[in-house]
Amino acid sequence: MEQIKKILISLLLVFLTNNAYSQTTPVKIDLSSNGNKLNANFYKASGLEKKPTLILLHGMPGGEGDLFGLGKKLSPLGINVLVFNFQGLWSSEGEFSFDSSMENIGSAIRFLKEEENLKKFSIDTSNIVVAGYSLGGAMALNGAIYNPEIERIISIAGADESVFGRMIKADEGFSTMFAGMLKGLEYPEGPLKCDTEAHSKQFLSNLDRYDLVKNAEILKNREILFISGWQDKNILLEDHILPLYRKLQELKSEKIQIQVFNTDHSFRNVKEELSDTIEKWIKNQK
Repeated sequence: MEQIKKILISLLLVFLTNNAYSQTTPVKIDLSSNGNKLNANFYKASGLEKKPTLILLHGMPGGEGDLFGLGKKLSPLGINVLVFNFQGLWSSEGEFSFDSSMENIGSAIRFLKEEENLKKFSIDTSNIVVAGYSLGGAMALNGAIYNPEIERIISIAGADESVFGRMIKADEGFSTMFAGMLKGLEYPEGPLKCDTEAHSKQFLSNLDRYDLVKNAEILKNREILFISGWQDKNILLEDHILPLYRKLQELKSEKIQIQVFNTDHSFRNVKEELSDTIEKWIKNQK
């Protein structure tokens, strides 16, 4: 029960954080995936030269608009930022699932590579970065397993969803409480358009598909920045992040970095350091 309370409190903090720093009005873009129109904004960096571009993914349930103020902060520093909601969340059309979320990332990459958008937003296609927070970090890493176009990844407190899956299978009490939390997010009371029972059943029957450590071989040549918090009680460094990081080290990956801040799951007290770390990593392309 205590763990579920912490998760719920963290989700509330995330929602407040997401909306607290969304102060700049971005350009609305026409981004669709699987026939569904996604709520998507683009923060265009100034200048005519080609720019690195960050695809930014919210957590669950996240919020609409900017995330940690990164669009507002990074675009004046020469980095384009595209931020969108997965289908089935908030005002994005469609039904949510892990697999559709990964497909949404592919749709965003294809949007950036369209000739019209390359010119309009001055995009450097050699430096497209997929960054996600919590669930978004999980989808960025999982999406890279099944999409070779995802070459540079930033996982901000990104979950290994298979860890939660095993917890659900092993602990009936945790399973019941977690299912209740998801049910409470369902539309129309919440922002999640999804049959959570059907989604959970599909997820639990395919845990290996979402197990980052078991699929690490596919990720070993990708460039990945892991970001975590020492005080994060929701996405534990020891359970979700270090196992994949250590496995990639074992596989001789030369393109992984990790930055751990003295913060909790909200990153509320280190937002400037978070932005600086991401900016430097994006610009220091290997």
